[in-house]
Amino acid sequence: IYRKHAIRLLMRIVLFFTFDVSIELWAKTGLLHREVRIYQELIRRYNIEVQFITYGGESDKKWSEFLGDIQLLPVYTRMTKRQNKVLNILQSVFIPWFFRNELKNSDVLKTNQIWGGWVAVISKWIFNKPLIARCGNEFYDFSKKQNGSRKFLIFAYFVSKLTYSQADCVHVASTRDKRLVHEVFKIPHKRIDVRSNWIESKIFYQMNNKRSTNKVLFVGRLTPQKNLSILIDALKFSDISVDVLGHGELYSEIKDQIKKNNVNVKFLKTVPNNKMAELYNHYAVYVMCSNYEGNPKTLLEAMSCGCAVVGTDVSGIREIIQHEKTGLLVSQDSEMLRDAILRLISSDKLRESLGDAASSYILKHNSFNSALENEFKSYKKLTDS
Repeated sequence: IYRKHAIRLLMRIVLFFTFDVSIELWAKTGLLHREVRIYQELIRRYNIEVQFITYGGESDKKWSEFLGDIQLLPVYTRMTKRQNKVLNILQSVFIPWFFRNELKNSDVLKTNQIWGGWVAVISKWIFNKPLIARCGNEFYDFSKKQNGSRKFLIFAYFVSKLTYSQADCVHVASTRDKRLVHEVFKIPHKRIDVRSNWIESKIFYQMNNKRSTNKVLFVGRLTPQKNLSILIDALKFSDISVDVLGHGELYSEIKDQIKKNNVNVKFLKTVPNNKMAELYNHYAVYVMCSNYEGNPKTLLEAMSCGCAVVGTDVSGIREIIQHEKTGLLVSQDSEMLRDAILRLISSDKLRESLGDAASSYILKHNSFNSALENEFKSYKKLTDS
């Protein structure tokens, strides 16, 4: 009996966090609200039980009140965290033993990402539970694009192959990733479902704010993938400024480039995801200039808020932006990026037209309710079979 609702509990879901990721890390990076939202609503609407196995310790528990009915199971409250990452990877194979009571009573296991998926697979083997393998970004493909070492790529392939092959269902974010998982890992199409990232339109919508037209917004980590340097180069010696929400390994390098090119750039403080809509609505133009993407949530959010968006014509972005319909696509060329930004800034009509179309597109294709229903259907399918 599920005491709070005084009706029979429908099913129990255990979510395995990405290896080395904790609730505390989600909170620090502003992801907590967005990542837990769908599970909180699944509990409320369908009367299921959700448990999070995280790679945190006692500090994760301070978020228990925010999580509500989600049950928190931090790994390092039952195991000792080592200083050496390799040792933590090796001892992670014992996680199913330390959480055996919860896993034995579960109905469906799910990975949040592929990295760390071996823990979920071992749990499936021991407790004979159905497994959903979710990959926000196709792990092996991303590892190659990030120029991982040969040893790491071998390991990434092994982890991906193991997790996909043992999963009863694989959730990918795009049709491109579905094709990759099928072709590279030989997983049958019928076991792969496309589950694009969702946007909650009640939060991310067009407000009646006066939007700035003399500066653009960039949201993303300061890494080679996100390619902020091309945007800095595009706007050198111009009177267009850039507000940047993000941090990362290239911060010092980016700061040097900003100074050299005399670009007006302001770095913003971290904003919780449920407050991001207000930020997007202060800007008329949003720019994503990555070298590659998966199914980028920040782009979807900006579009949902009615921003006129400019994106580089690369995988993961071209699948979302329809050129001249819901935004502008440009090649990875700083001059073309500059021309597209200037074109949007100089035309109120074009900005409003693209922003309205972008918002309508997200409402139709990336709604929270559709994602919620599809998620529950996946659970039901596995528990009914």
